[in-house]
Amino acid sequence: MVSVALLVAALFTSACALAMFVPLPGLSYSLMLGTWGLAALTGVAVATLCAVVAWRRRPDRVRAWAAALLACSLLAVAAVAGIQVRFALAQGVVLDPWALTGIGQTGSAPDLEETFLSDDASDQVLQAGIWLPRDPATGEPVEDPQGAPVVVLLHGGGWMTGDHLNPMTRGQAHWLAEQGYLAIALDYPLSTPRLQTWELAQSRVACGLAWVGTNAAHYGGDPGHLALVGDSAGGHLALETATRQVLGAVRSTCGGRVPQIDAVSVTYPIADPVAFHDNSDLVVSGSVRLRAQRYTGGSPQEVPEVYAQIDPVARIEQIGRMGLGDRLPPVLVVHGEQDHVVPVTGTRELDAALAAAGASHRCVVVPYADHVLDLNPGSVSSQLWRHLTLDLLEHAGMGA
Repeated sequence: MVSVALLVAALFTSACALAMFVPLPGLSYSLMLGTWGLAALTGVAVATLCAVVAWRRRPDRVRAWAAALLACSLLAVAAVAGIQVRFALAQGVVLDPWALTGIGQTGSAPDLEETFLSDDASDQVLQAGIWLPRDPATGEPVEDPQGAPVVVLLHGGGWMTGDHLNPMTRGQAHWLAEQGYLAIALDYPLSTPRLQTWELAQSRVACGLAWVGTNAAHYGGDPGHLALVGDSAGGHLALETATRQVLGAVRSTCGGRVPQIDAVSVTYPIADPVAFHDNSDLVVSGSVRLRAQRYTGGSPQEVPEVYAQIDPVARIEQIGRMGLGDRLPPVLVVHGEQDHVVPVTGTRELDAALAAAGASHRCVVVPYADHVLDLNPGSVSSQLWRHLTLDLLEHAGMGA
């Protein structure tokens, strides 16, 4: 029984390890765990040690195979982790070994939650999660903060699921608050079978930003220094909002004025909605296609004009042709090289468009990283994003 259990565990682990290098439907998503994380790597090491001890106590072919497969898996995971670590170090990141475990990195609930809009058009209540600036010495909210720069976060979920409490959003917002920022995560209307939100979501992001502009000072923030952060669909909306603002096409229909966006930092954004819809992955293609069609009302063939309207790359190219590239806020994009959900080709196109427009930007493609590379907020990829985001904010005049 022990021999069989060891072999089953070894076969599964080695298949997941192999999938980091060879596309294996279903198993290739092991990279979403941030190269499995330090805790998982430790688990593989312990399993390998157990298999070796079991083989030495009672040598047989099954236990020998189990020990060999687990040892190979350990080497493979360690090799990929080493590649990511070297990549991060080359970007100037000082990695926190304890954070790599993921322990204590999931973030806290917001200090406050406010409803900024009861939206009749979508019949959805839109809330803002607010993380107050933290005292770095105590980790507690600063008493009576004044003039903290504001970072607004937009969650992912393919425009169809999620809210301001998404795991990635919560982890990033809590960390930003620890750096001295007022972090505010905004909801936006989610698409449903009867409601396509490609116009409404953008409109309500503008409403949320206007609400931030009016209310940030009440929480100790300075809306005159404001950045956008977003992941996946939230990254798409962040890029859309920033580019539309350059063209004078961002206005709140809910009252108030949308503050000037000083910087944009996004992870694995849907920069190419057509490529997102046309994702050919054997496992996620159906879910991705559903999300894109619910948001837009159809496929790129059925509603090409909608996909053209929500294409941030096309808008950046327009800005470049108009000679307005220098008006774009500085942009940071971090994307996984092996993203199964949002093709990295969109980020490469975004990089080229920003460069052609003469915009200040940095696009970083992380090797052996998949979608939700910050699911463990302390992963190597996430720490890389954090380091580069602080650098972006500092250079944008938003140092906390």
